[in-house]
Amino acid sequence: MPQEKPNCVIAKKLYEAFLAGDLQAIYDLLDPRIEWELVGTSEVPHFGLYRGLDEVKRFFSIIGAINRVESFEVLSCTETENGAYVECQERGHFEEHPKPFEMRSCQLLEIREGRIVRFRIYQDTAQMVDAWRS
Repeated sequence: MPQEKPNCVIAKKLYEAFLAGDLQAIYDLLDPRIEWELVGTSEVPHFGLYRGLDEVKRFFSIIGAINRVESFEVLSCTETENGAYVECQERGHFEEHPKPFEMRSCQLLEIREGRIVRFRIYQDTAQMVDAWRS
């Protein structure tokens, strides 16, 4: 059986912690100077750039209050020279907004010395904005 690539192992730990709701395990994988970004309009409260661990904690506080994930699946992880490219699929809705969203995303992780230094998500923001407006 082939051995997993080291950056994909770190990415796998991140998503396992996310699915388990283990925020401390997520924070332990991050560099203190992390740049965490969800590319999209500022109309949806959790989109934007978060710099540093305290800001990432604020991000998780925001999504914990508004986002209800019904399913989340990692479809693939591709090792890159500086990290990993992860393709995911998610379904959910926003608290107090009944319209669901279902989308795929590309998530880019830059990893140095075993820590995630940059995390960026590109997704079908139109679906999330539409669900947020409902």
